[in-house]
Amino acid sequence: MPAPPVSLPLPIAEPEGLLDVLLNISLTGIILFRPLLAADGETIRDLAYVRLNRAAQQLLQQPEQPTETFLTLYPNAQPTGVFAFYCAAFRSGRVERHQMLYQHDGLDGYFQLVAQRHSELLVVSFTDTNEHPRTAVEEALRVSQAHEQKMYESLKTERNLLHAILTQSPVAIGLFQGDDCTVAAANDQLCAMWGYAPAEVVGRPLLEGVPELRGQGFAELIRQVADTRTPFVGTEVAADVLQNGQVETRYFNFVYQPLYNADGTVLGIIDIVIDVTEQVLARQRVQELNEELASINEELRATNEEYLNANAALDHTQQALQLLNEELEARVTRRTQEAQVALREAEHQREQLQVQQSLLQQIMGQVPAAIATLNGPEHRYSFFNDQYRVLSAGRAQIGLPVAQVLPEVVDQGFIDLLDGVFTMGEAFAGTEMAVLLHDPTTGQPEQRYIDFIYQPLFDAQHRVQGVLAFILDVTDRVLARQQVDTLQAEMLAAAQQRARERENLYQIFEQTPAVICVLRGSEHRFEYFNSAYQKLFPGRNMHGRTIAETQPEAVAQGFVELLDQVYQTGETFFGHAVPLSIEDLETQEIQTIYFNFTYQAYYEAGQTVGISVFAYDVTSQVLARQQRDAQQAELQRIFEQAPMAIAILRGAELRVELANSAVGDIWGRSPAEVVGRPYFEAMPETAGQGFEEILAGVLQTGEPFLITEAPVQLPRQQNREALTSYVNFVFQPLYNAQRQTTGIVAVGIEVTEQVLARQQVQELNNELQTTNKTLGQTNQRLARINTDLDTFVYTASHDLKAPIANLEGLLIALREQLPVEALQANLVPQLLEMMDGAVSRFQQTLVHLTDVSQLQPNEAGSELVDLPTLVEAVHLDLQPLLAAANTTFTADVDACTTVHFSAKNLRSILYNLLSNAVKYRAYDRSAMVHLRCQRKDEEVVLTVRDNGLGLAQAQQEQLFRMFRRLHSHVEGSGVGLYMVKKIVENAGGTITVESQPGVGTTFTVYLPG
Repeated sequence: MPAPPVSLPLPIAEPEGLLDVLLNISLTGIILFRPLLAADGETIRDLAYVRLNRAAQQLLQQPEQPTETFLTLYPNAQPTGVFAFYCAAFRSGRVERHQMLYQHDGLDGYFQLVAQRHSELLVVSFTDTNEHPRTAVEEALRVSQAHEQKMYESLKTERNLLHAILTQSPVAIGLFQGDDCTVAAANDQLCAMWGYAPAEVVGRPLLEGVPELRGQGFAELIRQVADTRTPFVGTEVAADVLQNGQVETRYFNFVYQPLYNADGTVLGIIDIVIDVTEQVLARQRVQELNEELASINEELRATNEEYLNANAALDHTQQALQLLNEELEARVTRRTQEAQVALREAEHQREQLQVQQSLLQQIMGQVPAAIATLNGPEHRYSFFNDQYRVLSAGRAQIGLPVAQVLPEVVDQGFIDLLDGVFTMGEAFAGTEMAVLLHDPTTGQPEQRYIDFIYQPLFDAQHRVQGVLAFILDVTDRVLARQQVDTLQAEMLAAAQQRARERENLYQIFEQTPAVICVLRGSEHRFEYFNSAYQKLFPGRNMHGRTIAETQPEAVAQGFVELLDQVYQTGETFFGHAVPLSIEDLETQEIQTIYFNFTYQAYYEAGQTVGISVFAYDVTSQVLARQQRDAQQAELQRIFEQAPMAIAILRGAELRVELANSAVGDIWGRSPAEVVGRPYFEAMPETAGQGFEEILAGVLQTGEPFLITEAPVQLPRQQNREALTSYVNFVFQPLYNAQRQTTGIVAVGIEVTEQVLARQQVQELNNELQTTNKTLGQTNQRLARINTDLDTFVYTASHDLKAPIANLEGLLIALREQLPVEALQANLVPQLLEMMDGAVSRFQQTLVHLTDVSQLQPNEAGSELVDLPTLVEAVHLDLQPLLAAANTTFTADVDACTTVHFSAKNLRSILYNLLSNAVKYRAYDRSAMVHLRCQRKDEEVVLTVRDNGLGLAQAQQEQLFRMFRRLHSHVEGSGVGLYMVKKIVENAGGTITVESQPGVGTTFTVYLPG
């Protein structure tokens, strides 16, 4: 019959304004974006808003078309990965989904995002869960992220504090690490001492960054401190450094102090330096002045000796004159002129001495030190210069003793020192000795510090006649050094405090479950990492090595590229639930862990010098979210594909919240027509059929209600005509956290066909009872007929044996009675031979009929048959036939060493199949027969394959019929394959054949295992 004509659906034009209606009624937020491209025409730098539907406007609190761009309104969308998700969705053109907890830019919710490109726009649908109770996983994720944020802010504060202490310290501070003394940190003061900018030295080995220090032993000292862990203190150590473009020799006080990790290993060497060049140079100038004063003292001593010698000569002259006056009074007149001459000479010498003394006083007045000469044991002033007058506040007077002029120094031991020098005749030198001098104007003591020398003055007989006091006021220098010492102590205390704070910070890092490390330089070399970080990479030595060297998987997964980006741009990178695959070095197993992490650049002197990494393991949250998403997706698939109808009705008005396609089929309306509407408004046909009372009762009592095969008038989708249908439904109440009923879930199926079918089956059952009674009687008659047929076949085959035997005997007798001439007559021998053949075939047919009559189901009992032994026995029986036909026989029965079957029946099956394979061989090629046995699905499968004549399709259809022979050139009765099929089927098995003329035949026997 010709197929009925098929009516094709006509295309329906989209109603005008349908898009606006869909956007307005959508309960999910819809955003239309237009990508803003960079200058290269490919990179998306931002997204411009084209339109927001009403739901999106309410959720985001934005107008229908915001004028600002996406990243302007939501800058944190870039570090949290939302912007990257939108870009990827636009590039792929596929439907992309993303879920995340967004707590930035005035938003706080768990958002589900779906995005797909349409032409040159990006369409985004999103929902949030702010109005729904948050799951435990969401709350855990929220708490985790809040904790991460708090830890991050704390870490940032601590790091900023440490950085401020380092950079704002009033002294020079640096940190060296490694055998090459890499400058891990150096503040501006230290870099200024070296004569280089921080960017030129930080991160480089010391002798590369400051080449002027080569050969001066500083690198060796640093390594020595690292090896011995013993601090080194350098005092006024000279170093050639670069200053104002010239290499200068400067002097420094410094300390090399080991800095330890929490585990006691040396992290690096802290260097605290103070430039004392000015003090050293001042002291050198004082030393030079001291040497000059010593020279002046020597000249003064020589002058004094000349003065004393002149005095002694004068005394001697006076004595000689007196003696001459006594002894030669008579000669006075004569000698007066000579005496006057001598007197004038002495006067001249005295004048010369006064000139020398005046010159000496002039020199001593210009010396930048306080000088005084003290005569006699009372130490009376005989000379003092202007500096001494200033030191004594103008109280010093010639002829007065020191104890009277400066009484305050008596108790301070200085008079005792003068006494000792005068008595012993040995000089005394004091360095930076404190002395309290009273200010005569205020009466207040003033603390001064002096370097002084008390030098004994001798007469011509080398007797002490006085003391030379040479005093240098070093108060400014001492106060400066004390201030420097105090500052050094304060700096050391501050450094120790910072070290303790850093140690405390590191202890916090060690105890926190977060993964923390600090990477230095553009090559991202490990400066610090806590134990949580080390546990991620057991067995890896990472101290002082780079990420690329120790973590090749980080390179392959793009993390080093992210670090390069942060180092170059200085922009912090936030990773959310990013997978990291880590290979175990021992087991070669790869473990994937998910992290929330930040890569943040840190600076020194305004330059990026490294990156701090703070990560938090969120694998459990990610796996939980993935599991939840999978479950939700699975539930959604189950919900959509469920063969039963499912609907959720919310609130007192029973508003349809969810409805799958199965319930839509029952209701006669698509889910889109009913979702969001009150049930009885969407399904007015069901009103008045008792459902109002049922559903109200479930809401009121909170008890489920079951209806079974309830008749209900429902519309059909084709013509909306109300027809009687039968449904099974369970109305199950839905509860909130306070166990209050908030809605109903309706689950059921339409059983109209089953009810109608059961009614029809009931009618048919009545008819079948009558039919079955008739069939039972017919089966009994057929069983009797089959028994009679079997009896007839057996009886006929048995009864026919005697006539055939008689006929065979008559033929023998006829041969004996016929004369020789008759036996030699034409056709007689041929006729007799034909008659013998006919008798033989008849006898063989009777034998086969007897065998067939004995083939009854389950006649032979099952037994455990040794198949290889049975195959070998059949092979021996067929050996003459195989040899005569030059046939190659192979067997593969190792998979079936034993088989549960009747041994004689199994032998009959194998013998018939194998002998037929040899008989019906092809004479134009060597015959090959292969027997195989295997077990499949609790069955024993026997296969006999040959390369013989093969059978056409028509021949295969007649193959298993009794007495049907398909080849006349081979002797046979046509009963063997019939018997094989009968044996196999009686045992509950099957036999099949596959054959192709000129190629060969394969018989396959399936027997119960």
